[in-house]
Amino acid sequence: MRNCQNCDAIVTENLCGNCGQNIELKRIDKNYAKNEVLNLLGYEKGFVFTVKELLLRPSQTISYYLQKNRIKLTKPVTFLILSSVIYTIAAHYFKIDVKAEEFYKKAYGDSSIVPVLDWVQNNFGYSNILMLVFIAFWVKIFFKKYPYNFYEIIVVLCFVMGEAMLILCIDPIVTKYFNYFIISFIIYSFAFLYISYAIGSFFEHKFYNYVKAFFAYLLGTVIFNILLFIGAIVFNLITKRL
Repeated sequence: MRNCQNCDAIVTENLCGNCGQNIELKRIDKNYAKNEVLNLLGYEKGFVFTVKELLLRPSQTISYYLQKNRIKLTKPVTFLILSSVIYTIAAHYFKIDVKAEEFYKKAYGDSSIVPVLDWVQNNFGYSNILMLVFIAFWVKIFFKKYPYNFYEIIVVLCFVMGEAMLILCIDPIVTKYFNYFIISFIIYSFAFLYISYAIGSFFEHKFYNYVKAFFAYLLGTVIFNILLFIGAIVFNLITKRL
């Protein structure tokens, strides 16, 4: 038995059961520095690890989080918000948000729908959380035979939509230098295919599950946007009367 050098507790194994300190501290060398950099980047756990695992094995990663281990992955809501913030920063840096605002003003003039759409464009983290509630509703309906509750479906969508936002980050970067419609089309198509595959395969690897996942996402997104438009129109009518 030895005493921990950190908290002085009695230790019988390699790790202190009180504070988690290693009994034998490794020498600071090249391997130590490499591991520290990887830990800082989150390659073995954390945000970067979550991004990597969700891209390579989405269904297995989410199932593992729900059923076995919730330490290595970034929390689902946090992951969605961080991913959305990264997209918002990329869109702002490459002036995508400015182009979107100009398009909204040209299409809708002085309508109150313009500030609503601007808010969605500039606050994807919050708007995605609102949107996924509608998507989760349809996912629950289409996959009702599977034993997952509404909150577990929310977790699935947070991870999947967060990863999709990171995929979409490629678009403003690439189109800044190569402004071709086909490139944007490929990127957006890949993002939607990823969403369909990730949601569908989480329940079961069957083709019709991918199709159901696509329509669940599509319906949830459409209904969310319709409600946005209705809310903006009602607000516009009220303010005009006042």
